[in-house]
Amino acid sequence: MEYRIDKNNGDAKVVFSGDITFSENVSFRQILKELAEGNVEACTFDLTDVGMVDSAGLGMFLIAKEQADTAGWKLSVTGAQGHVASMLKLTKLSDLLAG
Repeated sequence: MEYRIDKNNGDAKVVFSGDITFSENVSFRQILKELAEGNVEACTFDLTDVGMVDSAGLGMFLIAKEQADTAGWKLSVTGAQGHVASMLKLTKLSDLLAG
């Protein structure tokens, strides 16, 4: 997994590429740390270039949603397609993280 965080005032967009799996746990937590330190009001996870997400990756999205709710910022997901979109829909995360 690779990522880039684009910030514009209180809005942030995390653009992911590659696969989001258990092995990316440390990197994902770094993303959350950067968002927490950035006074974010809203954040979008762009999953357009993500080919696969495993159960741990889905869990990381839940952790991000919990952090967003606790800190008072809005989290949404966009661009999911194929396997990733299916996984989000199957687990109802697409509803929880709807933009």
